[in-house]
Amino acid sequence: MTTCWRPSCYGPTRCRRMRAAHSWLQCNRGGLRIAPASAPPKPMEIYQLRTFSTVARCGNITRAASQLCLTQSTISGQIKALEAELGICLFVRRAGGVEITPLGERLLSKAQALLAIADELLSEAHAHAGRIGGHLQLATINDAETLGLGKFMTRMRDHCPDVTVLMRHGLSGWALSEVKNGQCDAGFFIGPVTDPEVRALPIREIRYCIAAPIGWRAQVEAEGWAAMGRLPWLWVPALGSYPGLVTALLAKHGVTPVKVVETDREATTLALVSAGVGLCLLSEERARPAALEGKIYLWDEGRTQADLSLIYLASREKDPLIQALVSVIAGDPEVASPR
Repeated sequence: MTTCWRPSCYGPTRCRRMRAAHSWLQCNRGGLRIAPASAPPKPMEIYQLRTFSTVARCGNITRAASQLCLTQSTISGQIKALEAELGICLFVRRAGGVEITPLGERLLSKAQALLAIADELLSEAHAHAGRIGGHLQLATINDAETLGLGKFMTRMRDHCPDVTVLMRHGLSGWALSEVKNGQCDAGFFIGPVTDPEVRALPIREIRYCIAAPIGWRAQVEAEGWAAMGRLPWLWVPALGSYPGLVTALLAKHGVTPVKVVETDREATTLALVSAGVGLCLLSEERARPAALEGKIYLWDEGRTQADLSLIYLASREKDPLIQALVSVIAGDPEVASPR
């Protein structure tokens, strides 16, 4: 019911006959038109751009939600709101995920540039205020236990409560690539780092050993390195540190491996060794429990080691966010000795 005010009336009279026309309310006495109140469109937010960038990188709403610690419905809602604000479609649905549109691809680099500026602004402001804050994109490898991520995240929470850590998982070579192209601020890497543009902070040494199916023990002990060249091997994609470690170890003894299966998960590799599929190089931390249970055989002569390091660009070593990360990883900034 609408109240109609007219000069000829001694007071307000109510119009009972009303009709709607194209979202306008019209009173049939006096022709008064009243436009319905509408909320102004909400401005674009930084968190929407971060969600846009993450979904574009993941190609999947579920994975993006996991990385941002949000629900899938929240991610979808933020993308929908951003599309409404921009007036364009950013993604189209495909089997197994979403695909960024050509126009969305053109806007992605601008969104990422804005995010970088926002993070830089926040870090600088916090630095002046004696606090470190912002978003830290971290490339992780292997499993959380091997990297000590639980201890690391606890220290980050205690020492840098204003820093939000966004983790992405892959292989060592991938982590190095992500750090070099600026997609990640820092990452973990196994093996020697020879790139002059990258700094490496050694965290600890990881020991590796050749693991064989338990049924192959007699042959391995009898034939030694000759058996390493005849028996099948489980392999890891080139982006991992594994190929370099195994190749270097076998080359010392003139052995060329026979590759039969490739996988990028150490847990899968361990299961395949236990099943009798082939040989592989495993971290002793991962392999020792299975050996004690009699599932696999660890050959004492087939051992090597490599450094686990934190890597970041040399050009960013004065960045407050990187300095805070190095301090947390090293435990004491006075002890840190990046190479």
